[in-house]
Amino acid sequence: MSDDELRQAAETELRHRILPFWLGLADREHGGVHGHVDADLEIDRKADKGAVMACRFLWTFSAAYRQFGDRSYLAAAQDMYRFITGRLVDAEHGGVFWSVDHTGAPADTDKHVYAQAFALYAFSEYHRATGDESALASATEIHDIVTGIGFDPATGAYREQFDRSWTAKPNVLLGEFDRADITMNTHLHVLEALTAYHVVAPTPAVTGRIAALLDTFRDRLYDPRRRSLRVFLDADWRELGDVMSYGHDIEASWLIDEASREIGADLPDMVVGLARGTAERAVLADGSVANEAIGGRVDATRVWWVQAEAVVGFLNAHERTGDGTFRALARGTWDYITTSMIDSRPTGEWLYARDADNVALRKEAAGKWKCCYHNGRLCLQLVERLTPATVNRT
Repeated sequence: MSDDELRQAAETELRHRILPFWLGLADREHGGVHGHVDADLEIDRKADKGAVMACRFLWTFSAAYRQFGDRSYLAAAQDMYRFITGRLVDAEHGGVFWSVDHTGAPADTDKHVYAQAFALYAFSEYHRATGDESALASATEIHDIVTGIGFDPATGAYREQFDRSWTAKPNVLLGEFDRADITMNTHLHVLEALTAYHVVAPTPAVTGRIAALLDTFRDRLYDPRRRSLRVFLDADWRELGDVMSYGHDIEASWLIDEASREIGADLPDMVVGLARGTAERAVLADGSVANEAIGGRVDATRVWWVQAEAVVGFLNAHERTGDGTFRALARGTWDYITTSMIDSRPTGEWLYARDADNVALRKEAAGKWKCCYHNGRLCLQLVERLTPATVNRT
């Protein structure tokens, strides 16, 4: 398959399967999209609607509109922007709730920096795609929360979970390991969000925050010996447990590179090291990428988002190094996706995962963690990277 054929295949996958599936979930009565679709593709019209899912939808459709100019994508982005700002944004205390119920009334009113980061990411892209100045103002409000109360100057870490009025509380939403005080995942998505915000608001202060966060990844989160990121940490930056998240490693590889380039920095050892570490320990014989390893035991579940990020991460590593091995790995994972991860049912999108024996798991088709962001962004990245003379990459 040539680069042009791969680009066309990615565009077709995005525009004829992924985006139509999500357009079909629009809640015309209450706004936003329905919050859950089960393994049988049955929509739960009473499910809560999560901020992370909503913001990922907004980012994806904003980016798709900017790439293709399709007015249906713009309309979907506009509808979701109104839903987020009207229902998920807390008008009293600021920031976005973790979730609202199916009508848009507050459900889980906790505030997590991870969710705030996705709001910043989405608002920045929506402004970039549409020029809507209210979106830039919304992005700036969230940016100030993330880098203000969301940052602990004493530890140099971004905080995790708060109640509605911004009192810190145990990190039960993302701190899977002993309620971790610090998580790599939150830091990665704050970096991603600050990078997107810098594109539309490139101030010296934002540049400095990105530079400081890149230093944090290099000095505190990246383990150069094993070429992997530390996942869960205590308040003193001590690692909790022995966890390697292969999907986050390869995703971080290209997001760190993107952030570095945005501010004119370069961290090739970490960028390429994460890609090589993933290539050496996580790629399976069929081209798929395993999920994680805990205590040295590999979980060979093939999760949809890990496959998506692996294609982008390996392709980026090939662009950085010229090493054809990375190109072959990207193609191999794409081939696995097309044969094993896509849901072939007429109204399906992508499967959630396949187990170590490559048997499809009966898990949700859409939900608070299963959205169009990872696979949609993969396709957008392939279109942008494989289109000759591409100028802008996001």
